[in-house]
Amino acid sequence: MKHILYKLFFGKPEYNKPLRATAYYRYRVNLVRIWNNEKHHDIGFEKILRLFLVSIQIIFPGIHIRQVFGRFGVVKRNVAVEFFVLFKTLLPVFFLLSGLYKYTVTVLISCYLLMETICYVASLIFVSDMFVKPRSYRRNILMLFLNYMEISLCFAVIYAGMHLLGDKPMNVMDYIYFSIVTSTTIGYGDMHPVTHTGQLMVCIQAVMVVAFIVLFLNFFGSKVETLSNEEE
Repeated sequence: MKHILYKLFFGKPEYNKPLRATAYYRYRVNLVRIWNNEKHHDIGFEKILRLFLVSIQIIFPGIHIRQVFGRFGVVKRNVAVEFFVLFKTLLPVFFLLSGLYKYTVTVLISCYLLMETICYVASLIFVSDMFVKPRSYRRNILMLFLNYMEISLCFAVIYAGMHLLGDKPMNVMDYIYFSIVTSTTIGYGDMHPVTHTGQLMVCIQAVMVVAFIVLFLNFFGSKVETLSNEEE
C-alpha cells in the first residue's frame, strides 16, 4: 500500500531531485535582483510593486511550506504545495457548512489566505521572470483553477460572515452561488450587496477575475508559442 501511494503521488524516486536552493535563499536573491535591476530596468511604481510582491511572501505560509518540505526533494515539495492549495480551497467550504463563518476570526483567516492568493496571482503577472520554469503546464492550469475556486469560496465566507447581502440569502449555498456568479461576471442581479463594504468587496472580486483572465490568456498564449517553436 505504501508503495502504491508513493507511486501515485511522487512517481519514480529519481524524479525527486534535491533542490539547488532553498525557498528562503531564493527569496533573498529575488529581492536583491529586483533592487539592483539585474534582469529588468524597472523603475518607479513598477519596481515598488515588484519589491512588494516578493517581500510580502514572507508573511504567508506558502514560502515556509516550500522551505520545510524542500529538504525532501523537489517532487515532495511540489506535492506538499498542492495539498496546501487544496486545503486553502476546502477550508472556506468547511467554514460555511459548519457555521463558523459567523465568527470574526474566521472571516479574518479567509481574508488572510485570500490575500496570499491575490499576491501570488499578481506575482505571476508582474514577477513571472523570478519563477522557476514550471515542471508541468497542466499542473499550473490545475493550480490556477484551485486558486480561482479558493478566491470565490473565500469571498463567499466574507459575504456571509459580514452579512453583506442583507436578508436575501436563505442559506450558505446562496452565498456560494452569489460569489461564483460574481466571479464568472454573469451577474444575474437576484442578489446584490446592501452596504458600501459589500459593493467594495464585489468590485475587488471583479478585478480579481479580470486578473485571472489576463493571466490565463498570457499563459495559453505563451504555451501556444512554445509549442509552435518546438514544432518548427
